[in-house]
Amino acid sequence: MTSIPESAEIASRSSAVQLSPSRRTSVIDTTMRRESVSSELERVRLLIGLLAFLLAVLAVLRLVPTLISGELRAHLLAGIIPLGIVIALYLAYETTVYLWFRELLRAERIPPTTFRYANAVVEISLPTAALITEALFAGVLPSLLGSVPFVYFPFIFLTALNLDSGLCVFAGAIAGTEFLATSLIFTRGMSVVRADARIVAMLTSPHQYVIKSLLLAVSGLIAGFIATQLRQQLARAIATLQERDRAISIFGQHVSTEVAELLLGQPVDLTPKEGDVCVMFLDIRDFSRLANDCSPSDVMSYLNILFGFMIPVINEHHGIINKFLGDGFMAVFGAPIQDDKQCHHAVKAAMEILAHVEQLNAEGRIPPTRLGIGLHIGPVITGNVGGMERKEYTIIGDAVNLASRIEQATKQLGGQLLVSQTVATKITSAKFTAQDMGLIELKGQAEPVRLFKLA
Repeated sequence: MTSIPESAEIASRSSAVQLSPSRRTSVIDTTMRRESVSSELERVRLLIGLLAFLLAVLAVLRLVPTLISGELRAHLLAGIIPLGIVIALYLAYETTVYLWFRELLRAERIPPTTFRYANAVVEISLPTAALITEALFAGVLPSLLGSVPFVYFPFIFLTALNLDSGLCVFAGAIAGTEFLATSLIFTRGMSVVRADARIVAMLTSPHQYVIKSLLLAVSGLIAGFIATQLRQQLARAIATLQERDRAISIFGQHVSTEVAELLLGQPVDLTPKEGDVCVMFLDIRDFSRLANDCSPSDVMSYLNILFGFMIPVINEHHGIINKFLGDGFMAVFGAPIQDDKQCHHAVKAAMEILAHVEQLNAEGRIPPTRLGIGLHIGPVITGNVGGMERKEYTIIGDAVNLASRIEQATKQLGGQLLVSQTVATKITSAKFTAQDMGLIELKGQAEPVRLFKLA
């Protein structure tokens, strides 16, 4: 039989590998890179939609020329076809980039940084190319004062989906520089015939174009701020999911659905806590003899049959198996989720386990098997113990020791389920028949303990 440690503190654990801060950061960075490609794919898809929308607008203007003022109609209509060709070329370029990014995402690769910056220059140059095209075919002032310069803004703000603030600032700077250079080149030495002198000065003065360029650059800063916020929120979301997965893993794979949902629905807090917990120790009697008489594979099958139904029973009664002990286990009720009826649930779980084992014995599905189960409730400390590389959920306290001694007392008292007086007191309202075994001397306990036999 598996021996029980005799120290004053019995630490029970479930395996849960903890990531060091450096490794956890690496996981987050890897996930962030993968998400950045996915976000980049969405950005290119939006750009394709934007370009298709611009082509549709040009088509409407071409088909419904009355939408344009009569004095501007001839000039603007002359520039629609060249402008449409420029947009169509960019649409073909973005479609190619989209297909390439999709392949990168499937291969879990990321585009080179140099390409991302070069691509930003190409994309931001679309409004500039449209501005130059419209200026050559429709006139300088209609292009500079028209709607084309506003196209810079969606291109700048969409760079936020790169999740790279530096790239956003770079895109804004490129947009501002290109617009300023284009406007100054076209308005240099320009004159307007038959117009108010103030209007001429306003249209040809560099200051308004400088201001517009600065606004474009500021838009890049705003997009960079948005990208930073998106990246931080994504990183926090990933870290939160990792922490919740870690919390679940601490309690092993055999946590009930109800307990798992409760863990997921509350903040992860595994700092040491003190409280009353009902501890169950379960042991298979004469396991050593059985192990000697059977092959290792038969012993494993036997244990799987027993533990296979015991685990769900513990889970269904709001408990968790905190540690397997070879031919038994330790389960706790009332941790990590507080349970005001932990003693009732522990006793019901124990009785159901004993009834099922009796049924298996009667059906001949297992060798003749008897169990020893001890229950005790008392104050313990629960929390994480370990270092940065590994931590384990641990329960420490004399209540753990006493529960193990009560389980061992089932041998001398000829019972299968013994509980302490504290547990018996808490289940008086339930329909359990308890036989008072009197005060029993238990190893490691300074005073005799009153025990009650339930089975």
